[in-house]
Parts: sequence; structure tokens; C-alpha cells
Amino acid sequence: MIYRFLVLFAMLAASPALAASDSEARLCRDLRLEPPLRVEACARALAAPDLTTREQVELLSARARALDDLGDYKRAIADYDSAIVLAPDDPVLHLNRGVAKIHDGRPTDAIADYDTAIRLKPSWHLPYFDRAVALGDLGQRAAALKDYERAIQRKPDDAWIYVGQGDVLAASGDLERALASYDKALALRADLDDPRAKRASVLLRLDRPAEALPEFDHVLATHPSKPHLWQARGEAKFQLALYADAVADFERALDLARQDGDARRALARAQLGAGDVEGAWQTMSPSFDAPRAEAADLVLGAMVAMLTNRASAADGLVHRAIDLKPGEGTAQAVLALTLQRQGDAEGARNAAELAAAFAPQDAQVAAVAKLAGAKMDDASLPRLPRTTPAKVALADCVVSLAAGDLGTARTAGPGWSLCHLAAVLTR
Repeated sequence: MIYRFLVLFAMLAASPALAASDSEARLCRDLRLEPPLRVEACARALAAPDLTTREQVELLSARARALDDLGDYKRAIADYDSAIVLAPDDPVLHLNRGVAKIHDGRPTDAIADYDTAIRLKPSWHLPYFDRAVALGDLGQRAAALKDYERAIQRKPDDAWIYVGQGDVLAASGDLERALASYDKALALRADLDDPRAKRASVLLRLDRPAEALPEFDHVLATHPSKPHLWQARGEAKFQLALYADAVADFERALDLARQDGDARRALARAQLGAGDVEGAWQTMSPSFDAPRAEAADLVLGAMVAMLTNRASAADGLVHRAIDLKPGEGTAQAVLALTLQRQGDAEGARNAAELAAAFAPQDAQVAAVAKLAGAKMDDASLPRLPRTTPAKVALADCVVSLAAGDLGTARTAGPGWSLCHLAAVLTR
């Protein structure tokens, strides 16, 4: 969470002014200056004779903050160490050293500092909050949630505590409670984009894209350079079956993150949904010869190749995918379709059996496997959710395909789906 890094370096209350009023001390504490200049000014100020203990502590703390801003976390921690030797009962020093340790990738060590800050000032909410973040980073979600509750008891009007709580709940899969936490944060601070974006993502996970869409619109208005936001909004549009609109968002996401395989695949699927099959091929083609081609790219590429009558390319891509990931059910299902089209019924059936064995919970794979000759019990075929327009179309396609109603599957099936590919290719 960003908040802990922005807020926890701030002192609990304004510190007394340094006894010495020289310019170096003022420059050391001037947050408007670039961090290197502050570090140098702090060093000069610390070299002054006859500094009081409090002056030394404040200068060391100010330099530690500047060093942290520079990413020099070990030197920042060393300065906090020196300051704590001089003022061991200052909870702010322990808290800020914990933050520097978090930055340095040492959450377990940071927890010890938060424990000390809590012991020194048990009424303070920030040590509980930051310890919750560290515990969450360590996967100790139940303990993290307890600390978030303790922080809320001490500071119920701090919106960021609810954001952190929502993050842990979302990571735990408790989406409705996560949504409630983000709602509380926004009720306190409607201007915060972070909880709004996270709220939108949770709504998307809850299959509520129509509610998520305006939230993404709001956040993208002020954060247009975030590729994950464009991709998430594209996914909301995709689930609403607004495929052409989704294409524009996925294109923007890919422009901002050229190496993002998820964005590339999302764009190609949206192009297929919008009927631009050749465009999907052009989108996927660069990934085939990448130094580290992913099996998911090769499988989708094989599907697009089949739709564009590139049979040889499809065969090569699906075999490469299987070589990379032999247990990939979708790849085996696509192989079954290629073999079936080549007239190799036995090979298609064998691939279909493997597909069903590798992906028993995948409804599309199961329907294709049955179509290609695998022995399937209709009662055991997985059922798909019908929660968004895109998922309704897919469910209709799978039901029709499993029943052998290819005409309906071709009509109902979204163009991006394995189900649609099977219905189109099977004659």
C-alpha cells in the first residue's frame, strides 16, 4: 500500500525547532529540495559542534528520510539506528525505521519495530496500521485484519486504514467485505482514486461490470498513463459484450506496456469478438517468435490461425504450445480440432481424451472433447455461470455444442471462444 510510505515518515506532531538556526539545518529539513541536496545539507549540519541530543536526532531522522527517498534504504536504517540510540523511547523513530525496513524487503524485521512503537504509544493507530500491512505482505491475513481493526478503533476516520483492510479481504477472496471496506474509505475521502480503482476491480471480480465501468472512467480521467486501468476497463466492456469498445482500451493498455502478454491476448480476444479476425492475427503474430513465447500465446495464436485458414501455422503453434506445457487442456482441445479437420479421427479422439483429463473443470474443453469423440457423461459436464452478457453467450454456446447443435453454437458463440471455433470448424 502506498499510504504507509507517504505518511509514516511524517512525525506525529511538529518537532521543536532546532536550537541552531543555521541554514544547513533548515535545508536538511526542507522537503521541497531534491533528496541528494538534503542528504548533503544534513551531513554538513551534523558536523556542527555542540549539537544537542534532540538536534542530532532530528537531523539524523531528516537525513534518513532523504536517503529513503533516494532508495538507499540501508543507510536510512543506519541513521535511524543512530537516532534510536540517542532517543530509544521515541515511537516515531521505531515506526519510521520499520518503514525503511519494509522498503528494504524486510517485513519480518519491520514488525519488531512496530511492536516497539505500539509498546511505547499504545494509543497510536499508525503502528497497528503499518504492522497490518507487513503482516499482509507476509501472508498472515488473519493477524493483519486484527491489526486493521485495532487501528480503526483508534482512528475510525482514517480512510487509508479501510483501504488496507479491503486489500487483505480482496486477497483472501472475501470480495463483498472488501467492497464494503473500500466503500467506507470513499465515504471518508471521495477524492481518493486508489480505493475507487480497487473497488472497481472487486466489482469486476464479482461479475458486476456495469457498476465497475463508471468507476474506471472516473479513475482514468486523472490517471491515463496506467496500463492496468485501461486493461481492467477493457475487461469490463468485454464482459458487457462491448467488444469494439473493449478493443480501444486494450490497444491503449498494450501501447503503454508493449511486453504485456495478458494485454496482447485480451486485445486479440476482443478483436475476435468484434469480428476482426485478421486484426487478431496481426496482434498475436509478434508473440510467436519472442525469445520466451508463452504457451497461452501459442494456443490463442493457433485458434486465430484456424479461423483465418492458416492450417499449417495452426498445427505448428499448437504443437509448440504442447511442447512448452504438455498438460495444457486447451492446447490439447485445439489439437483435437486440428486433427479432426485433417480427417484423423483417432488422433482427434486421443487428444480429446487428454484434454478432458487435463482440464476436467473447463466446460469449453469438455464440450470440445465430447465433440471430438471423447467419452463424456453429459451429467458431469461443468456448468458455466451466466452472470454477464459475455458469459451468457459462452454458456449458450457450450450447451449447444455439447448437445451437438452446431448451428446454434455458431450463432450464440462469441467469436473469441474455443466453443465458437469448434462450432465453426466442425462440418
